[in-house]
Amino acid sequence: METNNEAAHKAKKTLKLITKLLAKAESTPFPAEAQTFQEHAERLMVRYGIQQAAIDAEAGKAGKPQELMVEDRFELGGQYRVGQARGFIAVASAFDTVKVLQATTPSKKVIYLIGAESDVAQIRRLFGSLLLQLDTAMASWWAAYPYKPHLSAYEKTLERRQFQLGFLVTVANRLSSLYKEEAVAGEPGNQLVLASRRERADEHAHELYPDVRNARRQDMAYGSSTAHAAGSTAGQRATVNDEIN
Repeated sequence: METNNEAAHKAKKTLKLITKLLAKAESTPFPAEAQTFQEHAERLMVRYGIQQAAIDAEAGKAGKPQELMVEDRFELGGQYRVGQARGFIAVASAFDTVKVLQATTPSKKVIYLIGAESDVAQIRRLFGSLLLQLDTAMASWWAAYPYKPHLSAYEKTLERRQFQLGFLVTVANRLSSLYKEEAVAGEPGNQLVLASRRERADEHAHELYPDVRNARRQDMAYGSSTAHAAGSTAGQRATVNDEIN
């Protein structure tokens, strides 16, 4: 059985590889190549999260301090903020060990990420990478979009927002599937340690915001299915080698 020191060393290697893959995904001018790097990084992020949860659980059993629970905020502004908030909340929620909350101001959407420090850091790292890749993918799609001359300024905004939502929801769905695959394929206690980590996140969120209530979902105008499908295609999974050497 793997010791905690061995597990920590493996997790450290995984984190380094994730950082390298995201940097490659952000820097390549080729959308297909970016998605290949991105999907590989996502699988390793999921694997890293499970590794950290297992290490944390062992620390708790041994009576040692567990990983710090933290809160971070991610703000979205501009004309695409409503759709982006939905998409990024879906991405964050795929990491089932983190509590995700949302607040709305007249000009911003604020996403609150509450959970273990390493989990929250991973999500923020992913958010930053996705924003860069989303801009690149949308610019490439929009440059070749044939219906632009027939759309009003408002309709153009809806189309671009729909592309972004399709992209982000596809990434979120992929992450959810990866979590299920990795939890089942790994150690027998994976699902239990992940559930325990989520309980700690929920408890911390309740301590921070004891009176928080579920908000009514904000209505949103949608773009075309064509734009959504294009965004989904841009976010689709690529086949890669997922082994860690």
